[in-house]
Amino acid sequence: MSRPDPHSYTDFSQGRIQGMDLDLKVDFNKSAISGRAVYSLSAGASGPLDLDTRDLTIKRAFDGEGGELEFEVAAPDTVLGSRLRVQLPAGTESFSVEFSTSPTASALQWLEPNQTAGGKHPYLFSQCQAIHARSVIPCQDSPLARFTFTARVTVPEELTVVMAAAPGEAASAAESGYRVFSFEMPQSIPSYLFAFAVGNLVSQDLGPRSRVYTEPEMLEKSAWEFADVDKMLLAAEEIFGPYLWDRFDFLVMPPSFPYGGMENPRLTFLTPTLLAGDRSLVNVLAHELAHSWTGNLVTNATIDDFWLNEGFTVWAERRILEKSDGSEAKALSAAIGRNGLMAAMKSFGEGSPFTKLKTDGKGKDPDEFYSLVPYEKGFLFVALLEEVVGLEKFDAFVKKYIEHFAFTSITTAEFEEFLEAELPGAGAQIGAHDWIHKPDLPENAPKFSSERLEKLQGLGRGWSDGARPDLDEARGWSPEHWQIFLQAMPRVLPEADCAWLDKNFHLTEQGNCEILSNWLIIAASSGYEPVYDRIRSFLAEVGRMKYLKPLYTTLYENEATRPMAREIFAGSAESYHPIAKGGIERILAR
Repeated sequence: MSRPDPHSYTDFSQGRIQGMDLDLKVDFNKSAISGRAVYSLSAGASGPLDLDTRDLTIKRAFDGEGGELEFEVAAPDTVLGSRLRVQLPAGTESFSVEFSTSPTASALQWLEPNQTAGGKHPYLFSQCQAIHARSVIPCQDSPLARFTFTARVTVPEELTVVMAAAPGEAASAAESGYRVFSFEMPQSIPSYLFAFAVGNLVSQDLGPRSRVYTEPEMLEKSAWEFADVDKMLLAAEEIFGPYLWDRFDFLVMPPSFPYGGMENPRLTFLTPTLLAGDRSLVNVLAHELAHSWTGNLVTNATIDDFWLNEGFTVWAERRILEKSDGSEAKALSAAIGRNGLMAAMKSFGEGSPFTKLKTDGKGKDPDEFYSLVPYEKGFLFVALLEEVVGLEKFDAFVKKYIEHFAFTSITTAEFEEFLEAELPGAGAQIGAHDWIHKPDLPENAPKFSSERLEKLQGLGRGWSDGARPDLDEARGWSPEHWQIFLQAMPRVLPEADCAWLDKNFHLTEQGNCEILSNWLIIAASSGYEPVYDRIRSFLAEVGRMKYLKPLYTTLYENEATRPMAREIFAGSAESYHPIAKGGIERILAR
């Protein structure tokens, strides 16, 4: 038995799935999807073939001629789910499985009408990263297993389906009161990028290759916020080379979406917390766009190689930002990221194996060790390489790297071999082995600075010694300036200082979630009670883990506010996505 991915039952010696034809029906009354998957294999196979499942009901399996096949669903593993073993006759090139999902499928969130912007229709969306696709379809749920697919999705006729695939076509269903949407994904993807949503959805074109989808009530605001997407796309092509996914469309999600964005090819998902009204948070869209090359085109082989996706993507995001807004904007973004990295490393503890770039997560749920480490330590590693070899030479390396590995999934070892072949000695010069395989942050990590950055950090760090920002100047700060300042400040302030900040800058009324969340953490750490109602409402409004986890952690670590953390979670848990809910449960169980 040969299982190349510790988080999957996939065994390529049994056979490799290269294509899927899906026929799915969405039942909002039962909170379940039922359907059939037809699998095409890359070569004829025989004997057992193992698929990943989690909480799926497997009904029947068939060969390509319609004959029933024997199958076995093993007892569930707490991390991997249940292995589905299908027995294939000699020379099998195609087979199918009938199945249905559980109402508690970890990849799916079913929203009642009152949880949507319009309040009239239900909503469903998927989130398959890291290993949650197995709760939607039986599959080889490993980044190593790339496949193309077609899909027919039947839904109530008043609803629309969108999918990370070529834009769908709608037709009347045979059953009265339903419509069928048909999709095709011609480029191969790993299972974690399988994505769809169902709801009252509309769209607006933003450019020849870009379209925004969302609920009608959010369309105008969303289209305005991301109007510059075509400029980002052109800037990204200068760095990486041609965009190979045909279209870069995106969907602005309901508030419960647990991430800032998810780079599903052809249909990126975005949190509505980015709709700040001033285009100050569109760097997240730049990040997801960059994933079209680093992640979607060249993919990490396993979750243990996740840094290959995220480190290069954060580097690219900041290159795009630098091109559009200048070097100071890049320095500020890097400083914000560095603060997040140090907080993540502190939470793991010095010497933790999860502060390595190349991790070993065997036996552990990837959601448990998900953090900013692969993003921000990975960024610093890539930025250091760029600094040492020079911009022109490094850009040529990145383009060759993407062209060489396009539409494949690679290991850290394969990257290291390619680096040495194309940039001989560069890895040794920066200590690449220690960066990748040892914990913590090496001393040669690059630093990004600017006069503005140093001033803002100085004001924050000097607060206890009486440093204060000029009121008129601070009222003109950008959201990035406020993040730098608040992140540099002491976590615990006297009540009078909290009151002074809020009175002068109205931080509790902030519409920018990055500023607001940083302020609420300080207020919670300081026990500043006038802000407690806003903490309660904020945690009930958002589902993005970037905001939920730090704020719940702050409340829970303070004995005085621990009951409030439990109370808020009890009232809000059902509105969170299962991934976010599980993460907060782990915080409250410490």
